[in-house]
This record gives sequence, C-alpha cells and structure tokens, in this order.
Amino acid sequence: MIKIINQVQTLGIIGLSKNSGKTTTLNAILKLHKDKKIGLTSIGLDGEDIDQVNFLPKPKICVRPKMVVATATTCLEASKVDYKVLEKTNMQTALGNVYIVEVLTDGHMIIAGPTTNKELNDVVDLMKNYVDKIYIDGAFNRMTFASIDLLEGIILAVGAVESPIMSQTIDKTKMIVDFFNLKKSHDLKEIPEAVLIIQTMNKQYKYSDKKIETLKQELSHIDDELDWIYIKGAVTEKYSNLFTRKMIGGFSLICDDPTKLLISQKEYLNIKKLKIDMYTINECPLLCVTINPYSPSGNHYDEKEFLDEMRKALNIPVYNVEKMEEEHVKIKS
Repeated sequence: MIKIINQVQTLGIIGLSKNSGKTTTLNAILKLHKDKKIGLTSIGLDGEDIDQVNFLPKPKICVRPKMVVATATTCLEASKVDYKVLEKTNMQTALGNVYIVEVLTDGHMIIAGPTTNKELNDVVDLMKNYVDKIYIDGAFNRMTFASIDLLEGIILAVGAVESPIMSQTIDKTKMIVDFFNLKKSHDLKEIPEAVLIIQTMNKQYKYSDKKIETLKQELSHIDDELDWIYIKGAVTEKYSNLFTRKMIGGFSLICDDPTKLLISQKEYLNIKKLKIDMYTINECPLLCVTINPYSPSGNHYDEKEFLDEMRKALNIPVYNVEKMEEEHVKIKS
C-alpha cells in the first residue's frame, strides 16, 4: 500500500458508511509514514471521543511531533497535545476559527477543518508550505467531498457495519468503484454555474434550480431527443426515480464528480437498463479500498473471507485495515 499512496501528495479518505473504519485507516496510514512530514485536516468534525449516532467509543486520530494540523480552536483546546501555531486563519466554523498548528508531542486530536470549498482549497495551499503530504478526512457519515478537484487520490474505507450480509457490502463497494471509473465528460470541461442543464440534439436549456419538479416539468415540454442532462451537486435517487417512472433514457447523465452519485444499487441498475450513460466532470483516482470486518452492532464478517471476496470483486487493491502495518513490515524485510 505504501507504494500506492507515495504517488500522491494530497489524499482524501472517505467511508462507505459510518463506522466503516475510516479513522482507523487514517491512523494505519500515518504509521506507514513515520519518515514524512504529514499535514492533516478534515471536512466536518471527526475524531470525537463518542460516536454521536450509536454512542460507542470512536478511534481517535493519532498525531506525533512535526505533524501539521488544520483544525478549529475549540478542538485544539480539547486535544491533549502540545502544539505551536503556524497560521491563524479567518475561516470560521461552529467550533471556532481554523488554526494551522505544528504538533509538538504524541497524542490524539479532534480535527474539524474548514467547511466550504474555497476555504478547504486555501487551507491545503497553506499547509503545502510546511509538509510533504496532506491527508483530508471526509465528513462523518458522508462519502461526498466538498471539493474533489484538489485531491490527487482517494482511499475508500468499507466495513461490516454496512450490512449483515457480506455479499451486499461487496456489491455496493463494487458500485462505488464503478462510479470512480466513470469517463470524463467531453461536453462539460468544468463545473458550470447553472445547477441544471438539459441538452437536446438542437437546443440547450439552463436553470437556476434543480428541483425535481423543475426537471419533471421541463422534460414534459421537450419534444426533441435528449442528448445529455447535467445535475450540480448531489445526484440522489429522486432523479433516477423520475427517469425510471417516466421511462426516460438513452441520454448521458453528467455529474460534478463520482462522490456526488448518491443512488442505491437498485437505481444504478435501473439507470443502466434505461441506457443512461454516466460521466463526470472532475476525476479522482480511487487508489485502494480498506476493509473493516467488525461492526459495532456485532454483525462481524470472517476476516479472511471478506478480504478474499472483496479482492475477487474489485479491480483495485484491497487491504485489511488492521494488517496494513504488518504487511508493510513484511515488504521491508
């Protein structure tokens, strides 16, 4: 795994669901990079002592001297580590302004970085002045990133918490991998200002809202053959349900990036049946998948079977979170 992540400077870590092992994956990666100066930030709040959904203890983000962290002031006050402030930003969050600090002692930290797309870009640019690599932890309970275009690669964490049935978790993971393999759009080179665009063979229609009622109404008035439809931000099941109910197909669906496709496996299958080809404006390589065979609810998977079956199903590397450091030692020896 070390060879894969060494190829990128800015890496995002996302979870297929809550308690999928995302923070554990981050901690394992940090252990592999003891010789690098690492920068850490997060989209949203992560690293809390107690999970706010199921009230179970969460793994904390482990930090060590020389790491550079971008987090809110309240989180700094709650973290039991020594640090020195490198940059005081004017970026505000619900937990205070974001500070960029250098860690001076070993310990654990709560990390809550910037909340807007622009501010995240600004923080990453600032941190690049101090570190070799930057890791960005995705917001809890969400796969989507605010700004995928600043990332050079992504790691997806998948856990048994997703479903008591292993095959269902594997199938959903395969769908997400398919999303990251989507081809880049030739029709839209960059994200447009319009939130909804309908392109027919002869005319283009742009809209300032993307309500399902708007799309439904406009499609009912268009007699020309559809070429493509662009939907800004999250592409949820309400859109795919509309296409399925109205049997609208044979066009291209363009999204901002792979993480914006928030549809179920059933709807994904329906989209393919309708011959709707999906494209993305911003691409980002999915470098590998990490697995966590344990679930807080007790629905654990067999560790070896989960790893073997996931590797059979996917065309990218798969690693067991708890074994990554062990594998790294074997390679070095």
